[in-house]
Amino acid sequence: MGLSGAGPGEMGALAAASGGRYEPDPRGSAPARAAVCAYYAARGLEVDAARLVLTAGTSEAYAHLFRLLADPGGRFLVPSPSYPLFEPLAALEGVELERYRLAFHGRWHLDLEALDRAFRGGASGVVVVQPNHPTGSCLAPAEIGHLESLCEAHGAAIVSDEVFGDFPWPPAVAPLPSLLGPRRVPTFVLSGLSKVCGMPGMKLSWIALAGPDAASERALAGLEWIADLFLSVGSPVQAALPRLLEARRVFQPRVRERLRSNLETLRAFTARRPEFQLLPAAGGWVAMLRVPLVRSEEEWALELLRRDVVVHPGHFYEYEVEGRAHIVLSLIVEPAHLEAGLARIETLAAT
Repeated sequence: MGLSGAGPGEMGALAAASGGRYEPDPRGSAPARAAVCAYYAARGLEVDAARLVLTAGTSEAYAHLFRLLADPGGRFLVPSPSYPLFEPLAALEGVELERYRLAFHGRWHLDLEALDRAFRGGASGVVVVQPNHPTGSCLAPAEIGHLESLCEAHGAAIVSDEVFGDFPWPPAVAPLPSLLGPRRVPTFVLSGLSKVCGMPGMKLSWIALAGPDAASERALAGLEWIADLFLSVGSPVQAALPRLLEARRVFQPRVRERLRSNLETLRAFTARRPEFQLLPAAGGWVAMLRVPLVRSEEEWALELLRRDVVVHPGHFYEYEVEGRAHIVLSLIVEPAHLEAGLARIETLAAT
């Protein structure tokens, strides 16, 4: 898609002599963690390197946290709609999931009553995604406060997946809100090279911990023990991390321009064809499009696939609304491909 953040310089950094030394640290090498702290400092966020643990991906980070926070059979609350990834990860770790609802009424918001009900069965932790995928929504400050109060009352931690936090929808330019900073309960913030720098193949992510000191120290001790069992992050990518993170300064403007261009195209399409509705969002790499209920979401997706257009039906993300149909579109495809895809969507709507 012409957006990759890994150029010859970044690939060359992997061959640095320092990457050939094996000096395992379960939290990750000190220079690598310092580079992550510098990345956050550039966003105006303070992170203590001692409260960082590197992983080989956010999926591994979730697995570590499911192991850390719960025994087998333990319970976590996850948003709906959101990633389909949660269920298989939870199944592999032997923990249970309960979904809490994000509702759409002109804008996305947390269904506080649904969250309260979900807590009645207890919870070891609550997952939030900032911005959420595929809704692109972020929790409002009052919603975060309500969530923290519930976690405090029930002894639960927060896991905040912020991999798309650098990508607000234009015209906004500032990064999206983070749960890093003073928190009343242990809060684990996830991100990594895959989205920050467009380097999914480098296999380096991180967990940054915020929250009360005593609880955080206990959590870090447990997380360090788990990470030490795997030592999954390679030495070359850790040694190269300062250079790799600098590549975001080229990669992210490209993505933001792609988002701006494709959102402009999509908004022009929905203005011309009001039977389609672009659901508003704060950020992220995908858009949710409400489509005419002339066929089911599944039929929309399959018919478009036959026309070489790939979309996801809303129900892939546990979003089903009676009398409505939604599809999820990528916003990082090349603009000409989006225009061609929308033309085929328009043609299909007329059949």
